[in-house]
Amino acid sequence: MDLDEEDEEDQTVKKVRFNLTNDSDETDSLENKMNLNKKDKEENMEEDIELKSTLEARQERLSMRIKELEDEAVSEKPWQLKGEVSGSNRPQNSLLEEFLVVDVNRRPAPVITEETTLKLEDIIKQRIKDKVWDDVEKKFKPVETPLEYKKKLILNQEKSKESLSQIYEKEYLRQKQTLDPENDEKKEEAPQLHNEIRQMMRSLISKLDALSNYHYTPKMAKPEIKIISNVPAINMEEVAPVTTTDATLLAPEEIKTKERGDLIGKSERTKTDMKRERRRKKSRQRAKQQAIEKKDKLRALQPGIAKKYKDKKEKAALVKKITKDRNVTKLNETTHKVAKSSTAFFTQLQNQVKSKIKKDKLSKKKN
Repeated sequence: MDLDEEDEEDQTVKKVRFNLTNDSDETDSLENKMNLNKKDKEENMEEDIELKSTLEARQERLSMRIKELEDEAVSEKPWQLKGEVSGSNRPQNSLLEEFLVVDVNRRPAPVITEETTLKLEDIIKQRIKDKVWDDVEKKFKPVETPLEYKKKLILNQEKSKESLSQIYEKEYLRQKQTLDPENDEKKEEAPQLHNEIRQMMRSLISKLDALSNYHYTPKMAKPEIKIISNVPAINMEEVAPVTTTDATLLAPEEIKTKERGDLIGKSERTKTDMKRERRRKKSRQRAKQQAIEKKDKLRALQPGIAKKYKDKKEKAALVKKITKDRNVTKLNETTHKVAKSSTAFFTQLQNQVKSKIKKDKLSKKKN
């Protein structure tokens, strides 16, 4: 049994390989050779794996792969990977085996068929009938002599004193004189056909206007806004004296708005009028009372403000009571100025001392 198993393992390990390397075959590509070399190496590795452990075999495979990559990097690359390669740098007829993609910027030539030839023939025949030729016309260089340059007008370099409108006017008059040598001013007569068309159009428009009036409603006219001042024209035109007022020039309705209803005296009033007046008086009193209550509520909510107002009122009452006496005088707070600089302060102090000395002297004299 062991022998049979060994034979089966040998059969599985061994692989069939054809000898494709023939001297007569010159068209073997680089890839086929590379593949054959890889297969040989793999077979040798598989034979060695049987004798070595898995770790050793793995390390050997890795080292082999690294060596292959190093050799591939160092060795000369095939012509396909060299970039732009001329015919001398690559093997003969090697380009036939490759599939190339070429970018062409030009438009490809149209495929010549029977239809295209017929179209061309038709175009040629038509061009012959129309006598349209595309022959290149010969150009002749003009012979320029020094005399021709002398004949040319010399442009005036000085600045023109005339305006552009005057220059155009003169040019127009000169052209008119050349056209009409007799200088007879003739009116440009409009053609008779134009006059007839104008008359017909006028009559048509008038008829259309008449028809449109039956069903056409025009837009509403907008009211014109004019600002009329109350000042009379005399006051605006002439200088009025300063003492006069505009109140005398105004109407009573302009000074005070007119009350509703007729003016009635107290004796002429009826019961309804008296009741109406009473209601008005009550409403005014009610509004006044509501305003006072509102103020009191606010003061109750904010006691600090209420106290402030109360203190102010008390102080004002005290000042009023004290100033009633003849000897007491209230000083004006605005007259007392605070000295800003040292010189002003000392001058103020000196004046105060002088005034005090004066008062003392006067009091002594009286005594």
